[in-house]
Amino acid sequence: MPITEERKQEIAKSLKHCSEATVAAAMRFEETRDLDELPAIILGVLGRDTTNPNAEGVAAATDESRLIEDIGMDSFGMIEVVMTAEEVLGITVANQEMNDIRTLGQLKAFLRTKLAA
Repeated sequence: MPITEERKQEIAKSLKHCSEATVAAAMRFEETRDLDELPAIILGVLGRDTTNPNAEGVAAATDESRLIEDIGMDSFGMIEVVMTAEEVLGITVANQEMNDIRTLGQLKAFLRTKLAA
């Protein structure tokens, strides 16, 4: 389904300071709802919001990578990730739902579950 110009602008605004590849993946997701686009979106947002000055934490991340210890997220960054997910993916996330998410794989699985609901 084609995306309205207004929605494109909303997505671009939500993903400000993310890579073009991240924005493109979000646009494709909006059109197709293809969950295979999620990893590119998630990694792009994490890369933008990490407190780790060495972005390699995100670039080298695997599903086992811990969001705080390995990727360099902090609580503020996680709030940004949640807000961006809500805006870009069209989901609602309660704060307590994020309490047990520790790894990149858990975050991906959580978002897939929310989108499937």
